[in-house]
Amino acid sequence: MTQMDSRDALPSAALPMGVGPSQDEGSAELVTLRPFISVAIPTFRRPDTIRRTIDSILQQDFANWELVVSDDEGQGGLSWRIVDEYARADGRIRIVENGRGRGQVENTNNAMLACTGTWIKLLHDDDWLAPGALKRFAEVSKEHPSAAFMTCAANIVEDGRIMLRSTPSEQNRVSVYSSQQCLRDLYLVRTTRSLGIIPSTLLINSKVLQAGCRMRAHKSIPAGVDQLFFVDLAGHGDMVAINEGLIFYDATNHPSITTSKSYTEVDEVTLAVKQLNWQLLENRRNLPDPESLLRALRVARVPARFHHQSLPVTIRDTLQILRPSVMKIASQYLVEYLFRIRPVLGPWYTRRQ
Repeated sequence: MTQMDSRDALPSAALPMGVGPSQDEGSAELVTLRPFISVAIPTFRRPDTIRRTIDSILQQDFANWELVVSDDEGQGGLSWRIVDEYARADGRIRIVENGRGRGQVENTNNAMLACTGTWIKLLHDDDWLAPGALKRFAEVSKEHPSAAFMTCAANIVEDGRIMLRSTPSEQNRVSVYSSQQCLRDLYLVRTTRSLGIIPSTLLINSKVLQAGCRMRAHKSIPAGVDQLFFVDLAGHGDMVAINEGLIFYDATNHPSITTSKSYTEVDEVTLAVKQLNWQLLENRRNLPDPESLLRALRVARVPARFHHQSLPVTIRDTLQILRPSVMKIASQYLVEYLFRIRPVLGPWYTRRQ
């Protein structure tokens, strides 16, 4: 593993009509041939949300960007016609075809590899940027040009509610993790996971893609490609975490875990990701092994799973807390979360859409 060289805000869809990007910030840089930030959107049959996503980019107060949309359905789909409308109106927008039915992994890679920017901002086709997001990402990336990737906090939208991140104190807004620190944090499900790291929160240094890092499938992790991608990115250098809600993650219409994968399958994927992460850690002293960590995670997930699994399974998972190794993990995490992670993250507050 090598180091790479080198709120309160309403969703964009709720902004007044006619609000467009300011030409003050970044306009001088438009004379360059290479955009500073490329926004990469993999899409598949989302005509109902793709406009909201693209509009949130057009309404940014940072102008030195390009948008590349990779459509997995192809030119016959409604999404293609919608994106093509935008592309005809703004030369910074391009649409590329992924090829019918190739799936999330290849569609995401196709979008990223078609980008020409210094930094690649992943954004799913049902999520959107908060006002000022690209400008903030640009500011931080210029301060940390050698970082492999960045992530931010996500505001969560579900069932007509928006869970917004409060703005933390200045000293808690930006944190830098070395490759090993990030791998350790991801392994232990600490700050990076508490921020809500998902593909739409990522800003990736284009040099990482050039070095061969891609989203990939793994035979042992069929449903965990996002988690695997985070681990792969961490193996390429520093991560910068911005503790500000720069994107809106729409979880309203996402299939629940009970309709897509069984909890047994989810646990198998979790274990496989932890085992891969474990192999990349240079210092494992005082760290729980993957199997013990999975037992602790199953205990932590009991409240969310209680109404979706049998009582004997719930009792079995709950009793894992009696294992000394699990009790040690639980107590360590509780102390760390209450006294280190939670104060830094700041409170949530809820607003109706």
